[in-house]
Amino acid sequence: MKCSKKFKLDKEAVERIDSEFDDRDLSDYTNYEVYEEEKPRHRFLKKLIIRLLILCGILLVINLAVLLYTGKLWFNEPKKRDYPVRGPVVTDSMGEIRWKNFAKQNIQTAYIRATKGTTFEDGAFRDNWNGSKDTDITVGAYHVLELDTDGTKQAEHFIKAVGEDLSGRLIPAVEVRLRGLYRLLPPDYYDAADNLADFCDKIEEQYGVRPIIYCTERTYKNIVAADSRFDKDKIWYESLFSKPDEDMKWTFWTYTNRVKFSYYESGEYLHMAVFNGSEDDFKKLIL
Repeated sequence: MKCSKKFKLDKEAVERIDSEFDDRDLSDYTNYEVYEEEKPRHRFLKKLIIRLLILCGILLVINLAVLLYTGKLWFNEPKKRDYPVRGPVVTDSMGEIRWKNFAKQNIQTAYIRATKGTTFEDGAFRDNWNGSKDTDITVGAYHVLELDTDGTKQAEHFIKAVGEDLSGRLIPAVEVRLRGLYRLLPPDYYDAADNLADFCDKIEEQYGVRPIIYCTERTYKNIVAADSRFDKDKIWYESLFSKPDEDMKWTFWTYTNRVKFSYYESGEYLHMAVFNGSEDDFKKLIL
């Protein structure tokens, strides 16, 4: 009797196990087998799509770089109706300029580099200064400030180069930019501000007006805007990738460095600036 009962219990357990096994859903096992079969194909397609996207991205970047380099694409394009007065920055790197023809290319003004520091004079300044005089455009001279050099001496160098009388010319300008190692290791901004202030004071003493300060975002933020001595000065702001901030009071805006004109020897790309105002407002900058 005991053996019969034990056998009966074992038989019932076996039947219950068999019943549970037969009722199980084996779809998971089937799906797993299919997934394992299709996984290599999915990997190949995924890699192919990623590579195609990377290739498209590279081609897009190359095309944008070419368009920017050739001057066919700009980040900024101020409308002529909004800014009727515009013109390039002129240096000796342009080579010989045929001013009478050069000035007829939808140019209303130009600033010519005159000096830098206390000893350097632009090699073509004299020719450009005299050549531009008999054209229909109004030009001015600008000085490149050396941030670590006495500002008064730099102003005296500029005055000696351009002359003591600027009648009929634009208000002088001074460029304040980080160059060379200063891009990585900025100078003492307080000393730089002192040199800039001394330069502006000397120019005002000589010509009766303070120069327009030509600055980049870094020099504007760290030198010009950070010092109350320049609060009332006119600003020439360089921003090649966006418009100046709406709350900034600017007089000139260099909006691109990829403009080409005719009638100058090198054919290089030029920096182009617009004046913030009407033609009548612009005339107020003439000495």
